[in-house]
Amino acid sequence: MSAQECGGRKHMQPRSRWIVRSGGLALALVAGLAVTAGNALAQDYPSQDIRFICAFPAGSGADVLVRYFAEKLRPIVSRTVIVENKPGAGGNIATEYLARSKPDGHTIFVHAAAAVAANQSLFKKPPVDVAKALRVAATINRQPFMLVVDAKSPYKTVAELTAAMKQKGSTDTYGNA
Repeated sequence: MSAQECGGRKHMQPRSRWIVRSGGLALALVAGLAVTAGNALAQDYPSQDIRFICAFPAGSGADVLVRYFAEKLRPIVSRTVIVENKPGAGGNIATEYLARSKPDGHTIFVHAAAAVAANQSLFKKPPVDVAKALRVAATINRQPFMLVVDAKSPYKTVAELTAAMKQKGSTDTYGNA
C-alpha cells in the first residue's frame, strides 16, 4: 500500500474492496464515500446490505468495535450492516475472504492496516497481495503498538533484539496478540 492509500486520501471507487484500518472518524468518511461515489456514477449506494468483516472471534475487543460502528452506520445508509467474523491465521482468513468477495464496495474489512501489512512479511506465502487487492478507505481508531522484552533481557533496543532474532533464525520464538 502506498503512503497515499494508507492515509485514506485516495478517492475510492464503489467497485473497490475496502479495508477500514483501526484510527479516527472513518465511519462518516465511509458513509460519505459510499453516498458520494454512488451519486457520481448515477447509481444507488448501497444497493444491498453491507458486510463488515472482522478478523477476530465474536465477543473479542475487535468484534465489539466493529459491531459498534456497524450499528452507527446502519441508520446513515438505511441498510442492514452485517458483521461477519472470520478469525484465524493472523487475519489472513478474513483478508482472503475479502479479496475473493465481489468488488462492489459492499464488503468492508475493519482491521488494523499494520497487521495486514505485517502479514505480508510474517508469512512465507501470504494468501493475498494486499497492495494489489485492497484499498484503505478510512481510519476509525488508533492504538499504540508495544514491543516488550523481559526486564532481565540483555536487549535494550529494537536493533539489538532484531539482530539477536536474525542470528537465531527460525529457532527463536516470540508471542504476538
